[in-house]
Amino acid sequence: MKEKAAPKKTWLQTLRALWVPLAIGIVTVAALALVVGAVWQDYRTALMTSQTRQMELVVQSPADSIRVLLEEYADRLDSIAEKVAADAGLRPTVARSDTIRDVWLENSNGEVVYSCYGLSAVCDVLITRTEKISYWQYHSGDEHYLVMKKQAGEKTVCLVVDSTVMYQQLISEIHVGTNGYIMIKNDDNLVVMHPEAVQWGIKIVEGRQRIYKDRTLDLSSLSELLRAQQEEEAGTLDYYSYWWTDPSLPRVHKISAFRHLKVGDSFWIVSAVVDYDDLYEPVQQSFVKVVFIFGGVALVLVLFMFQMFRLQERDRRSATEISDLKTLNQTLEELHRSEESLAHGQRLQMMGTLTGGIAHEFNNFLTPITGYADLIMADADPGSEIYDNAMEISEAAQKAQEVVKQISSMSRKNVETVYDAVSVEGLLHRTRKLVETNCPKNVELKEENELSGECVLGNATQLQQVLLNISINAIHAIGAEGGKLTIRGSVVPRRELEALFPEEKISEEWPNYVCLSVTDTGCGMDAETLPRIFEQFYQGETDRRADGCGLGLTLCKRIVEQHGGTITAESRPGEGSRFSVALPAKAAKFM
Repeated sequence: MKEKAAPKKTWLQTLRALWVPLAIGIVTVAALALVVGAVWQDYRTALMTSQTRQMELVVQSPADSIRVLLEEYADRLDSIAEKVAADAGLRPTVARSDTIRDVWLENSNGEVVYSCYGLSAVCDVLITRTEKISYWQYHSGDEHYLVMKKQAGEKTVCLVVDSTVMYQQLISEIHVGTNGYIMIKNDDNLVVMHPEAVQWGIKIVEGRQRIYKDRTLDLSSLSELLRAQQEEEAGTLDYYSYWWTDPSLPRVHKISAFRHLKVGDSFWIVSAVVDYDDLYEPVQQSFVKVVFIFGGVALVLVLFMFQMFRLQERDRRSATEISDLKTLNQTLEELHRSEESLAHGQRLQMMGTLTGGIAHEFNNFLTPITGYADLIMADADPGSEIYDNAMEISEAAQKAQEVVKQISSMSRKNVETVYDAVSVEGLLHRTRKLVETNCPKNVELKEENELSGECVLGNATQLQQVLLNISINAIHAIGAEGGKLTIRGSVVPRRELEALFPEEKISEEWPNYVCLSVTDTGCGMDAETLPRIFEQFYQGETDRRADGCGLGLTLCKRIVEQHGGTITAESRPGEGSRFSVALPAKAAKFM
């Protein structure tokens, strides 16, 4: 009976010993979950706001282009109408172009009595009638025409514009997400331009119900969107509708960025439509990464505590077994403890490397959150709800930054980065504002912009991360002594760039490069440190003062190379440093 009682006692002791690390593990995981949830909400809001603002900029470009063209056509129509009114027998002519195809004269019955080039088409519907000019939609086969009419005495002058070509030149090449597109409709929700020919000239709701009468369609959300677009001049709204470009008509969650286009005393609506998942996908990927990182941290901590428990249990059993041994057993115990101490030190070293990398990535999430929160506070009225909410976001992010400092992750292989035209001037401006929020009063911040509308093809968030990381390192290098930090943007020809950096391989594909530089008057770097700053886990004197882990510049180099560019550094001890990022310049200007 006594032999059976002994194992029972040992089992109970094991449970009591297990309770402490189990409770600590549960509390740790719960705390990490709360941190992840709070950071995720702030980051999701900031990223979605950035995405929707980019969509609004996409709509602005075609809206301005179409407005300019319509004004030009109206001037030509006015000129022709004046001549016809002065000479009733005049047969007007017009120079044909990619979009202007013909000029007609109609009698009082609306019959075409003269055609300059013999173009004939069938009238579909009246689009817009203004005080001077009426806009009609005609078609001939698969070709659609915008006919602008103006009264000239007893006759009506008609300027025939190929709206199909206009759409192809100004709109169709603008890519919006995976399945997205840009469309134009009048103030009565009549489709003026659309990527699908069957959609031209129909009412948004009534016309589609007629076309797809054999399908059961739920257009209630779409109707709400149309009402909002009538009442507001510009904005971004989400709704549920169908992909009209897909014959299977899948119902999806969409986002529409729209803007009113003034046409005389009326207006048209230019709308960019994109799948909600196209904008939300980067947010989801970021969330998965955050969950994975913090899940790994939690797992490592829990395993570490259980490992410590196992070590404690092993020591307890060893102490029990060798309690009756004397000199020899004491020697063995000391040897065993030495081995455990060495293994424990190795585990702690590995733990420090892993958690340092995780912490660096998390701080990259917090930095733009803090910056955007401060920008909102600067624009909002003190005491308002927006100001208070922004202050709470900023305080929460700052508290989190105190727990996890300068972190970075090198595992970005599976993230599908969205590349688009990025305004370099806007990138510099946004970076300067974010740097201002982290810049002490003893550091003079200066922005030198020698650009004139240049843009690069890339990911705005990643490029901003590169400049922000370099700028923060520069602030640390300046230190308490104070100094000057300069962010500069310029255009450099490829041959000049090759001469400046002969050791770097400059691609011959691009004639010009946009050069973004960050210059500081800090402590500088010696000849031994400078060649190694882009190595993984390498830390110079500045990094150690800033409690870094040596991953920030490595990530910057990787992002720049993924964008087809190069990053270089120049520095002398006591004279400061200059980091230069060269990216291929696109010929098209950012609109």
